[in-house]
Amino acid sequence: MNNRKKILVVDDEKSIREILKRFCQYFGYEPILCEHAGQAIHRIAEADLVITDFLMPPGMDGAQLAKIIKTEKNGTPVIILTGTPQEVPNDHPADILIGKPFQLKRLRETIENLLSRF
Repeated sequence: MNNRKKILVVDDEKSIREILKRFCQYFGYEPILCEHAGQAIHRIAEADLVITDFLMPPGMDGAQLAKIIKTEKNGTPVIILTGTPQEVPNDHPADILIGKPFQLKRLRETIENLLSRF
């Protein structure tokens, strides 16, 4: 039986998805990769934590996805990654906002902290 925590990674940039995939695997998490929010909506139920980019074509941004996640899976922690923090609304429902470029050490600490609380 697989008890690894599953992290849903949602980013339209393939290079970021690949970095986060390797990061998750290295630290013992099981990555679930999605290119956009539409794909992620179908995989929310599987996730223990979500990392999403803020700006993602087509259609839905990371704050909107976080709102859906918080509605459908109330206890699932959400991290929004963004290169444009000034564009993220102050009332975003994510648990934490991390600016790009980000440090993997800080991301790991944040993930561990959030998973220990939820």
